[in-house]
Amino acid sequence: MNATTKTKKTTGAEDIFQAPKGENLSPVLEALEKAHALIQKETGAPRATISIGRSEKVHGHFTPWTPWKNEEEQFHEIFLSASSFQRGARATLGTLLHEMAHSLDTKEGRKGTSGDGYHNKTFKKTAEEVFGLEIEQVKGKGWTNTIVPTRCVQMWQEAHDLIENALQLFATNDEKSAKPKGRDKNNKVAVCGCGEKIRLSLKTYNLTRPTCSECEQFFRIEEEEEGGE
Repeated sequence: MNATTKTKKTTGAEDIFQAPKGENLSPVLEALEKAHALIQKETGAPRATISIGRSEKVHGHFTPWTPWKNEEEQFHEIFLSASSFQRGARATLGTLLHEMAHSLDTKEGRKGTSGDGYHNKTFKKTAEEVFGLEIEQVKGKGWTNTIVPTRCVQMWQEAHDLIENALQLFATNDEKSAKPKGRDKNNKVAVCGCGEKIRLSLKTYNLTRPTCSECEQFFRIEEEEEGGE
């Protein structure tokens, strides 16, 4: 009598996006974890626990202490807000890289932020030179406005594509359960070189690119990223 051996199928990277409906965040979280691991390998940033929640105030947050533990190893936390996933894969990658810059500064003993969350030029240097971001100054917050240039996307293309695929599934599954569309309360805050602010929709901003008549500089969208300190 011949015995038939069944081979158990192993889960590959392509399978993580096959989660049933109703488990929207599972593939997004797994994609973010894989993206983090790819970037960590190239930059030397420390391992961290990735968490997802909802925050209307920040896109991301890094804990300089280690709230997570697995046996003897302790981990920092990188938080990303699901409320900001609608900004797309490029911006979400930017948030992840921003928080990883904080994590690398912490590992290397560099002080990239002050106690009130002010981002200094040490953070700017790490974010730009190691992670490929462009960081602009925001009045009262320091060097925190995060821009993801095309060369940065190309630098982390595999991580970007993981996030993009996961967010597409997230958006598709979430369509029927989304809140009814009402008055847009999510207009962006844009700031010019002299610190004046205006509020407008992202569509209007992209179409008009408003310029300040006082300092003659473009208004730029102000991103709210947190360093966790």
